[in-house]
Amino acid sequence: MSAAIGAVLFPWSTPLSALPPAVAPAASAASQPAAAASAPAHAASHAIDARAARVRSLAEQMNLPAEQLSARCRFESDIATPPPAGAVALSFDDGPEPGASEAILALLDKYQVPAGFFLIASKAQRHPELLARLRAHPRATLGNHSWSHPNFHDIAPERQRLELDRSDAALALDSGAKLFRYPYGNASCEANERAHGLGYRIVGWHVDSCDWAFDKTGSVDPHEAKICGVDKANREHFVDHVVDALKARRGGILLMHEIHPHTLARLETLIQRLQAEGFHFVALDDPALAASLR
Repeated sequence: MSAAIGAVLFPWSTPLSALPPAVAPAASAASQPAAAASAPAHAASHAIDARAARVRSLAEQMNLPAEQLSARCRFESDIATPPPAGAVALSFDDGPEPGASEAILALLDKYQVPAGFFLIASKAQRHPELLARLRAHPRATLGNHSWSHPNFHDIAPERQRLELDRSDAALALDSGAKLFRYPYGNASCEANERAHGLGYRIVGWHVDSCDWAFDKTGSVDPHEAKICGVDKANREHFVDHVVDALKARRGGILLMHEIHPHTLARLETLIQRLQAEGFHFVALDDPALAASLR
């Protein structure tokens, strides 16, 4: 990996040997029929899987040459393209989540800001009323987050294609602004080709809030801080971590998740802080972000 790429992806310096061992992925509530999982169980399972996926991705990115990673299309979600200065695009994965989706929409109305929602199609199919509400909301931009939220690095190309085709049919997104985000940000060349063939632009993020790590206690432990690039001063301060990360990138697409209660509890404060810092909010389909989409 080149030093320049490493500086973009890894703003902290951590030897691979210092990273914690990957947690063996559990049977994620998001990757199972979603009716089988309660919201708390889904959030806890997502945190375990996200941590494991992040450790594995870091190990791969730190040990393989950049040209090899690029040829394998593994990490399409890492955006090196600078965002439009001062612009923030809020985005929420893993919905629609009853209670959470409505709460986020209420805050978007209160502060008159837009946001993107990347939906797990199997969940959307079970909550058609929420899908309809999100689809009709003027400040919500909807995106595809696969059918059942698998790690695309762990499934065969045919299963990847099925995840895309089935979710595309179920969500029936506006053909003029079809957006897709990979679960865990883990891409493949085969899935990229299929997504583009279906008319999607692939959406990653400039800043990962790492809200899954903060969700359990409101703080991150030293190992998770290394994984997520959280400064020591911000380990107990989710909002400070996000604001500082966005200031370092001068804005950008922000990754969060509907399913984590701590995110929802701090979202209003985060919006207020970002406004106070002079940021303005844009939708994911804003032309100014076009260069950051794939």
